[in-house]
Amino acid sequence: MILFKIISRDYVTTWADYQKTSSFRNGARWNSPGTPAMYLSSNIQNAMLEIANYSISPKMANKLYRLVVFEFSSLRLHELAPKELPNNWNKGVHGVKTQGVGDRLLTSDEYDGFRAPSVGINGEVVQHPLNEVRQTAYANIIVNIEKYGHGKVKLVDSCSPIFSRQMFTGP
Repeated sequence: MILFKIISRDYVTTWADYQKTSSFRNGARWNSPGTPAMYLSSNIQNAMLEIANYSISPKMANKLYRLVVFEFSSLRLHELAPKELPNNWNKGVHGVKTQGVGDRLLTSDEYDGFRAPSVGINGEVVQHPLNEVRQTAYANIIVNIEKYGHGKVKLVDSCSPIFSRQMFTGP
């Protein structure tokens, strides 16, 4: 399985040192502090959308980050159903309910991780009754990298710039 992640240029070669990441130290939307979680995207466009949450412009993102391509030999992923999403899962700062859902899946013997929707996508799409529409929003892949084993992950490539130089050049 090919997955994507946009990483600070400084950490491309040390990506496996997950214990230094802010999601491990401080927790993130889908994991509590101390729960190993590698946040990835199933497509390049979602990776770009996710970094837009942390960067003020495409030009800034192009200076600070690289798009990294990973290969996972196989992953056992749970796909969150809309009914599993806690109320306000996509509002503001992450909360203990979303972290609880993520921790349960990340520490489960049944899964290596899970597929979750992006907060950058309209909530109506995430809850859409048509599976084909809803699937477009479920592009975040969160993996317990400690359990899966970072030695089984291959860094295939890293690319820069992330965004086309034509992005947001309009009037």
